Amino acid sequence: MEQIVSMLYGLSGIAASALYIPQILKYRRDPAACKSISLFCWSGWAVLAVITVLYAIFVVRNHLFATVAALNCGAQLAVIFYGVKARRAEKAASAHGPVMQDRSANYQKG
Repeated sequence: MEQIVSMLYGLSGIAASALYIPQILKYRRDPAACKSISLFCWSGWAVLAVITVLYAIFVVRNHLFATVAALNCGAQLAVIFYGVKARRAEKAASAHGPVMQDRSANYQKG
């Protein structure tokens, strides 16, 4: 039973990391969505994930556990990356004044 629960725990960690993918892809496609990312919260979760990786390596000495925790940490860092990128782009745009819109978007195809 212990082996089954251990395997399920590992698989659930991989599944949890995989569940970040649709959100990360949304951030990649929609920079406006990135502005709502709470860098404080996501940074806190990433720090806790790093602690989990260190715990898995040095205390539990289980590299599979560490790998699963590292996948989670990597996904969290990807979210943080998009949040920081959106804020930098917004700051750069405000420093350069209003951005001219693409006039071709105003023309309809006939």
